[in-house]
Amino acid sequence: MRSSNYLRQAKRRHNKSIVDDSTVFTSNDQIIGKDTLASLMDVTITSVERWIRDGMPVEQRGDKLNDWIFDFSKVKQWKADRT
Repeated sequence: MRSSNYLRQAKRRHNKSIVDDSTVFTSNDQIIGKDTLASLMDVTITSVERWIRDGMPVEQRGDKLNDWIFDFSKVKQWKADRT
């Protein structure tokens, strides 16, 4: 029987969004998933989770049934205001 840690990692690998360099996002785009946002912002998922706790704008909170949704332009503005 496989450990629960193995199964969690397999689920992450399966659900991981892939963003290639040719993808262009406009100011009106919404990003689905913490991993996609982390890839675009060139940070770790842990950093994204810390930003959420610090008040980063979230369009929809994720749970077992729904994905996280972020407005990329709001996230960039929030990050710029903090630095």
